[in-house]
Amino acid sequence: MLAIERRQKIMAMLNENKSVLVPELAKLFNVTEETIRRDLEKLEKEGLLKRTYGGAVLVENYNVDIPFEFRNVTNIEGKKQIALSLIKYIEDGDTLVMDSSTSALQVAKLLKTKKKITVITNSEQIINELKVFEDTIKVISTGGTLRNKSLSLVGPIAEQTLRSLNANKAIISCKGFDIEKGFTESNELEAQVKKLMIEIADKVYMIADHTKMNKTALVNIATLDDVDFIFTDKILPPSQENAIREKNVEIVYC
Repeated sequence: MLAIERRQKIMAMLNENKSVLVPELAKLFNVTEETIRRDLEKLEKEGLLKRTYGGAVLVENYNVDIPFEFRNVTNIEGKKQIALSLIKYIEDGDTLVMDSSTSALQVAKLLKTKKKITVITNSEQIINELKVFEDTIKVISTGGTLRNKSLSLVGPIAEQTLRSLNANKAIISCKGFDIEKGFTESNELEAQVKKLMIEIADKVYMIADHTKMNKTALVNIATLDDVDFIFTDKILPPSQENAIREKNVEIVYC
C-alpha cells in the first residue's frame, strides 16, 4: 500500500471514529509505529488532525481546506447513495453545471447512462471522468487557475466563462449547512464559482450529506431561497425538516 493510500484510510477512520491509536493503525496496516507517527505528523501539518499521546484526534475546523484525496474517502458510501438518488432527476438532453466536489464526482460517474448531456464544470476530476463519453456527453471546462488541493479551476477566467453560459440544473455541494446561515464554503475562490453556478441554473440540486449538517464555514454560497432540492443521507430532526420545507425546498433522503 502506498503512503498516500494509507493516509487516506487513516482520515476515513478519523472521520468515522473521531480518534485513532498508533498501535492499532500499525497493526492494521502492517507497518511500524514510527511509520504511523510520520503519517500523523504529515496529516497534522495539513491541519487535518491533532496528534495526542499514542494517537490522534480529528480537527473539526470547517475552514480548513482539505485536499481532494482526503475528501474523496470521507463518507464515500453516503456520497454514492446520494448519487444513485440524484441521477434519477437527470434527464436526457439536460445541461448541467457541476462543481468540483467529491459528491458531484460521484454523480458524474453515473452520467454514462444518459444521452445528449452537456456538462459545464470546473472540476479536473469530472473532466477526466467524462472525456471517454464524448459521443453522448459534451463537456465544457470553465478554464481558470488550477487549485492543486481541490483539483478545481477558479478565478476570473472561470467566472467569466460561467457568466456567459446557462444550465437547467446545477449539482453543487458545500462545506457546511445551517438553517439560519445557509450553505457555506471554506475557500473564497471556490465559493465565488459556486455562487455563479447557482445563478446560471434554473434548478439547484444541493448535496449535503450528514457530515455537512449544522456546520458553518467561512463564506456563504447560498440560502434556502436559492436551492430547489437538498440531497442528504440521514434523516433530519423534525424542526430542521419543517424549516427547510417551509422554504419550498424538497428534501431527498438517500
